[in-house]
Order: sequence, then C-alpha cells, then structure tokens
Amino acid sequence: MVPGARRARPSGLGGFALCVAGIAPACFGTPTEAQMRRASPLQPVSDVREGDLIVGIGLSHAWNSEHPLAAFGGDLWSLGEATIGYGLGDRALIVLDGTVRQRLAIDERGEPSVPLDSSTDDGTATDAGDFRVAVAFTPLGERLGLSYGAIVEVKLPNTTERAGIGPNTTDVTLGLLGSWGSRSVRATTMIGVAILEAPLENFEQNDLVAYAVDLSWRASRRFRLFGGTSGLGNTRRTVPLGTESRGVGYLGAEWAAGPWRFDVGIDRGHTGIAPDWRVGAGVSFVRSTGDRS
Repeated sequence: MVPGARRARPSGLGGFALCVAGIAPACFGTPTEAQMRRASPLQPVSDVREGDLIVGIGLSHAWNSEHPLAAFGGDLWSLGEATIGYGLGDRALIVLDGTVRQRLAIDERGEPSVPLDSSTDDGTATDAGDFRVAVAFTPLGERLGLSYGAIVEVKLPNTTERAGIGPNTTDVTLGLLGSWGSRSVRATTMIGVAILEAPLENFEQNDLVAYAVDLSWRASRRFRLFGGTSGLGNTRRTVPLGTESRGVGYLGAEWAAGPWRFDVGIDRGHTGIAPDWRVGAGVSFVRSTGDRS
C-alpha cells in the first residue's frame, strides 16, 4: 500500500445525475430560449435570468489522455456527460455537471503510484467520473456591456484511484468573473485559484492559477458558435503527483430545435496532462424566462 493513498470510495452520484437528467424535462414548462450551454467550462452567467434551466446529456472521445497516479495513457470514452443548470436569479446560476461513466483503452503503462484494481489487467480502465458543483454570479454592471462577479466551484470525488482514471480528491476553485456582452456576442473571463488536494499526501494541497476565456456568437435564433480556453497552471517547482498543469482550447456549435439544443465541439490540449484532442456531442433541454432578442 502506498503511504497516503486513500481507500476507494463508492460511486453513487453518476446514476442519480442520469436519473435527474432523464426526468427533469417532464417536470418543467415549455421553454423559449436559454443562454447556458451543456458541458461548458465557463457559462455565460451575465445572460442568465431567474428560472432559466438547462438539462443535458452527451458523450466524448479523447486521444492520448494521461492519468499520472496509475501511470496510464490512452484513449478515453466519456459516456453520459450530464449537465444541470438553473438560474438562481438574474445573472446568477448554479450548475451540476459530470460524467456517469468513463472507459480508458490503455496504450501506455508505467509504474503506478497507487495500488490498482485487477480489472485493469485486461488493458482497459472503467470508472464513474467526478462531478462538479459551481455557483456563479455577476451582480455589478449591466447585462449588455460590462459586468463583474465571482465563481465558487467544488469538484466532488466520484472516481476511485484504484480504477486508474481519477485521483479521488475534493478540489475547490475560487475566481473572479468579468463579462462583456451585446445582443449577439458574449465574452466571459475568469481568473482565480484552484486548491487541489494532493492524492498521495495527507494534509497536502497545491494551489494553481485557474483561468478561462469563453466567447459566444449568436448567429441567429437557431444557431450559435462558441470557443475559448480554460485550464490550471502551476507556479511551484516541485509539483505533487496528481496536481499537474492542464489546459485546453475549444471550438463548438449549437443548433436549436424548439426546446432542444444539439451541440458538437472539439478540444485541443495545449498544456500539461490535457488530452491531445477531444471531440464530443450532446443534446439538452432548455427553458428560459424571457426573450433576449
């Protein structure tokens, strides 16, 4: 047993989130238009109004995904990427998102730093994904024009380190938000600190710079393009295993059909342990309390 390694925790949130994603559309009224996006790393919070809702599900495939604790590398399928977002007030929201199931096809093996489950001996690793709860708000300024606020995000440990995919840690991100928007364009930025628990050390953490930039262009009432970058950057010379830097750039498109939104996207890793490429697609149900045209 590696000193400091944690006992695997049961994965229970994945099935619950999938259940909520399946029944929520039947529990709410007919939508008109919503600004939140499924699985967005940074939601355009300044366009959110009280009562806005999004419930989404999707999947993705990542090439050359790295998992330092298990010393695994390979292609990662993420199935059931669930997203639930709700407008707590005008320019204030809460988001729960995460992955119900992940499967890694192991192409590279090194010396693991944690004891692994025997199920990985067949060349694959399967586990639930971590879930994230975020509350964001921009109370200062105007919706059209400049606005400012903050975000608090907590990553919940739904993975187990023995499965070889996740670190089984609880992480917190605190950030300042800035936004500028017109009727068709929205730019949202975040800068802050991510407090990551070191998986192999008790009472040890690593504080990284957290950053994100998201751009969204509403080309028409049915079609929207978006893109940006997000990641974590280390400032330490010695980095605890499992708290490495990572960063991605992304591009995507969304098409509306009544209350439904269909999206596709592509990511490119540019820092640290981020996958080389990732493609994904999904569908979401939306409800909005007002027309923003």
